[in-house]
Amino acid sequence: MSPNYVVVIGAARSGTKMLRDALAAATGAGQVPYDIGYVWRAGNESCPDDVLDPAAMDVRTRRFIRGYLDGFVAGSPPAVVEKTVGNALRLPAVATVLPEASYVHLIRDGVDVIESAMRQWTAPPDLRYLAAKARSFPVRLVPRYGFKYARSLAGRRGRERGRVGSWGLRYPGIDADLRATDLLTVCARQWRSAVTLAQQDFERLGLPVIEIRYEQLVRDPSGQVSRVVEFTGLRTSPQRLKTATAMIVPQREGSARAELSTAQLQVVAVEVGHLLAELDYDVPLTRRNDARG
Repeated sequence: MSPNYVVVIGAARSGTKMLRDALAAATGAGQVPYDIGYVWRAGNESCPDDVLDPAAMDVRTRRFIRGYLDGFVAGSPPAVVEKTVGNALRLPAVATVLPEASYVHLIRDGVDVIESAMRQWTAPPDLRYLAAKARSFPVRLVPRYGFKYARSLAGRRGRERGRVGSWGLRYPGIDADLRATDLLTVCARQWRSAVTLAQQDFERLGLPVIEIRYEQLVRDPSGQVSRVVEFTGLRTSPQRLKTATAMIVPQREGSARAELSTAQLQVVAVEVGHLLAELDYDVPLTRRNDARG
């Protein structure tokens, strides 16, 4: 019997890791404990961004990716929960590899995401996390990724303005933007790309998806996790659900409008104001503390 594949889609810093972990705890499903962009890009490492042509997912590549995911399957019925932020830009390719998958689209207020992403771009690497992740790195990919990965880590401290060589979702044109504009604008475009392209592809491809808002998840974790469990066909129990909901903790919800300056908020409004309004989030025009007078 094929496992139940559950793919969590969302921009980086949207709470996708928290939801993945909670969903696995609630259901006993296995989980891939790291983003695995290097697995999804197997055979397509030369692509400059995270968009992948589904035609590039040949039989050998599809077998490799499914085999890697199957190594994390657990539970009864067998299931695995996976989240990799770059998958927001390559849903057609993901659907080619996992035609039976169900999806959870997690959306968070873009202002909070953008401010959090800016801090993450310039944060020092978490060496403990990287060492743990390296233990599950596929041997097949070492010759292709070893030097590139080491160079990326070195770039975390070496790039001008404290920028990382690259962090998070790689939308088309990100390298040109990093040379031509500021980091705030790049983070805004990362969020916008992740949300809009995923929404378009979910609708265009007719994929089975449930949309969850981060803000609702942290305010009603039991109810929102239960919605996802029911949608995906997984099973839970009161004790498992209680354990899972205790893992959902708000992460600086709503603080970005006080952390960013008015000038920064105006940049955000220009880049993503229309999308914020479309999603029923407030469009920032002035710093929250300034607005209070």
